[in-house]
Amino acid sequence: MKKQVIAFCMILMSVFFVACNEDAGFSSSPSLRLEFSSDTISFDTLFTDRVSPSAMFTVRNRNKNSLRISEVRLASGGSSGFNVLVDGQYGTVMRDLEIRAKDSLFVVASVKLERNGLDTPYQVRDSLLFTLESGVVQQVQLVAHGRDVVFMYADSILSDTTFTAGHYVVYDSLRVTENAVLNIEEGAIFYFHDKAFLKVEGALNIKGSYNAPVVFRGDRTDNLFDYLPYDRVPGKWGGVLIASTSNGNMIEHCDIHGAEYGIKVERGDTAVKRLSVASSKLQNFAGNALELHAAHVDVTNSLIANAQGNCVKVVGGDVAFTYCTIANFYVWKQRDVALALHNNFEGEPMPLHGASFRNCIITGTKADELMGYFEAYGDTVPNSVNYHFENSLINTIQAEDSCFVNVVYDIVDEEPFAKAHFVKIDNQVFDYDFHLTEESKARGIASDEHLDLFLYDLEGVVREAGNIDAGCYVYKPVEEEAAE
Repeated sequence: MKKQVIAFCMILMSVFFVACNEDAGFSSSPSLRLEFSSDTISFDTLFTDRVSPSAMFTVRNRNKNSLRISEVRLASGGSSGFNVLVDGQYGTVMRDLEIRAKDSLFVVASVKLERNGLDTPYQVRDSLLFTLESGVVQQVQLVAHGRDVVFMYADSILSDTTFTAGHYVVYDSLRVTENAVLNIEEGAIFYFHDKAFLKVEGALNIKGSYNAPVVFRGDRTDNLFDYLPYDRVPGKWGGVLIASTSNGNMIEHCDIHGAEYGIKVERGDTAVKRLSVASSKLQNFAGNALELHAAHVDVTNSLIANAQGNCVKVVGGDVAFTYCTIANFYVWKQRDVALALHNNFEGEPMPLHGASFRNCIITGTKADELMGYFEAYGDTVPNSVNYHFENSLINTIQAEDSCFVNVVYDIVDEEPFAKAHFVKIDNQVFDYDFHLTEESKARGIASDEHLDLFLYDLEGVVREAGNIDAGCYVYKPVEEEAAE
């Protein structure tokens, strides 16, 4: 029995000394500090009345001693709309936290901003204060930029409707019913939620401007990585579908990007103009950027770039492209070519009555960016294959063919090729500038014919007769930095 008592006392003493040693590992010295992975956490362009995506930062204790954090609290007391999660505690005030020597803990922050009744963005600031046991107070700044938006949930346009300049968030879908016209004026920006899309059964009339284009994009305003905004990531929303019942659509000065597909025109009445696209941008799609089925369509002065499918897919019909840049540098996954022409669809004849490309650029990094998928129907399907390329720069196999007139070929073994025609093709951060470089072979090869109809390029720069560049942009010399 005596031996058992002695053993029990020794265990108690061991526990006591361990506790003392642990407690001795904590320091209340005012010279010791925490280290933060970032001193400012920013939220950009949030929509009011919605909880933001979460942002995380790390709190590190680089010291040889453990530290106790008496309190972590929001300076505003929560009135700013910020909330934080610190080491498992959630709210506006967290107490009695410990951080061991050479250890760290994580902080997750979010914010919900209130509406301010204005169309202009506004800023909200707060601070997250860390009070150590020593009395030392450190802080991390919290900053959020928000704006009021109009939310739409599976809305249908039942009669002629106009959207003016403003910000609109679309969930599920936005549908324009038959016999209704949706007019969208300059400066309107539409943010589509994941898989949301615009379906036009009636008619769509987009009238942006050089300085205030209409924008269709995804609703993620945060970053996938520090260097990569979600806005540069493809497949973040559905796309624009022109249904078989829809005719007379006009899209001018519109920027559509980051979707599953750009614009898809279903097969409809081939006797009428289904769609006109002018001075617009379609970029960065997980499918086809522009897909046209047995439709009468014209596209002018536009940039159509970077698609996992085709930048332009034409399945029959009668289409005309003038002063367009069609360029495929998509690198997210294995991709198709820049331009594909078809005269059939799923075994059914789709006669290609006409496909003209004048004063265009059609290029990309493949050895051949132009493909024709044609069935030989003979007399059974008359006028089934008609195409024409003129005064254009094209990356394809050079052919002695009357359908190619005054064409300059972009050849893989020659310089400049593909990327070298453009100011910036950065596949590391997915940043692109399709203005022409000085050495581009697209310079000066376009025709003066009908210049009065296409006097200005995509940015409103005047095309000068006698030296006209192919594509949607007129070459602009790089401005030299002013001498010091």
